[in-house]
Amino acid sequence: MEQKRVSIGLFVIGGLLLFGIGMFVIGDRHQAFARHREYYSEFVNLVGLAKGAKVRVAGMDAGQVLAIEVPDSPVSRFRVKWRIDAKLSGLVRGDSVVTIGTEGIVGGTYLSVSPGSAQAVEASELATIPSKEPTDLSELLARGNGLLTDADRILKEVGGKLDGTLDVAKTTISNANDVVVGLKEGRGTAGMLLSDNELAERIRHTVNTTTADVEEIIADLMAGRGPAGAILRDEALAAQIREAVANGKQATTNLAHASQQADALVTDLNSRQIPQKAGVVMDNLTDSTGQIRRFITDINKPDQYGMTASENIRQSLTNANTATANFADDSEALKHNFLLRAFFKKRGYYNLAELSPEEYRKTHAFTNPTNRRVWLSADDLFQISANGEELSAKGKALLNAALTQNGDPMIADPIVIEGYRDGGASADQLRFSRGRAMLVRQYLQDRFLLDPRDLGVVALKNSPPKGMEHAQWDGICIVVLRRS
Repeated sequence: MEQKRVSIGLFVIGGLLLFGIGMFVIGDRHQAFARHREYYSEFVNLVGLAKGAKVRVAGMDAGQVLAIEVPDSPVSRFRVKWRIDAKLSGLVRGDSVVTIGTEGIVGGTYLSVSPGSAQAVEASELATIPSKEPTDLSELLARGNGLLTDADRILKEVGGKLDGTLDVAKTTISNANDVVVGLKEGRGTAGMLLSDNELAERIRHTVNTTTADVEEIIADLMAGRGPAGAILRDEALAAQIREAVANGKQATTNLAHASQQADALVTDLNSRQIPQKAGVVMDNLTDSTGQIRRFITDINKPDQYGMTASENIRQSLTNANTATANFADDSEALKHNFLLRAFFKKRGYYNLAELSPEEYRKTHAFTNPTNRRVWLSADDLFQISANGEELSAKGKALLNAALTQNGDPMIADPIVIEGYRDGGASADQLRFSRGRAMLVRQYLQDRFLLDPRDLGVVALKNSPPKGMEHAQWDGICIVVLRRS
């Protein structure tokens, strides 16, 4: 009994070992015990690919197809889930391509994965790898059948054309044979020349005589005999002739060019109707001239007092000058009036056009030490251009900073721009200093929209007023006047 139990136990243990070995062999074949990585690919046509089909990476068996999702519409595609051994996952890259291959013509289908490039990143697990649609064998056969049909049609067309070409070639060869036979028999001019020795001798004699005559003419030309020989031998005469010919060609070219320009001008004038417009303008000028003459005649007629228009205009100008002088005298008198003296003293700096540089230096309103002054040199402000001095980009930036220094804009106060030029003659200093002041004034007026009545200029050559921080200056000085 004990021996029977041992036998049964050994039998059971042997069966379990055989079952384990079988399971291990089958699992190893299907790579059940290996580490895997799963991916997806999409196809329009599976070409017989089924679940459980092999997956090959670079031609090596690497895994199998796990599942195939059927599309729910014609525009969707089959979504294939497949896996491979994790050892080969390094070959699957972002630019790898998956396609469906067949093992021979009648073999099964499998999924083929091409390795990616070294520059591409490794594809992550469950990523969708790009796919390439497989070529169906039936489609290839249909295309081959179409190619054979086209080839047969082309051969038939070429055969017909070759038959016509061969007929033409046979006709040409037959005609050539007839020509050769005619030449041998002496028919026609060419045949006569080949068979008639006397005629050939005459032609030979004529050619020899003509050659001798040509050689004699050439010898005379080389020796300088005759007008043509003189032209050939006399280099000065030949040069004159060449120059005359060149001048004639140039004159012809110039004449043709002038003729083209004249034609173009006439065409342009006619297209714009210039002659008609010129006639209308001349008519209008004639009418205008008549009207002007009549107007001048009417103006020159004496008025009721016997005075002509020119005398009246002269008298009116005289009266205006007198009124202006009287008004200036009245204004000057008002400036010294006890009641209005303070008013004119307060706004006297507005009349810069009436002040000379000498008066400017003597007036306390302009030389007041409490006035804010900004000294800017000519090298920082101006640059030389084709039109002379002009403000540079750096100079404009300095002027902008000067009027807004310390965050306190000075555009609300009256401003005087003093112009300076150091060096050169006195007249040049006056001209340049005033020009520089005018350039700065125009820029400030345009840039900050200043009131022209509150913005003045004065040309001081190279000498600032006494008591300033500079004895001489070359550039400008912006003076912000302190209100009384």
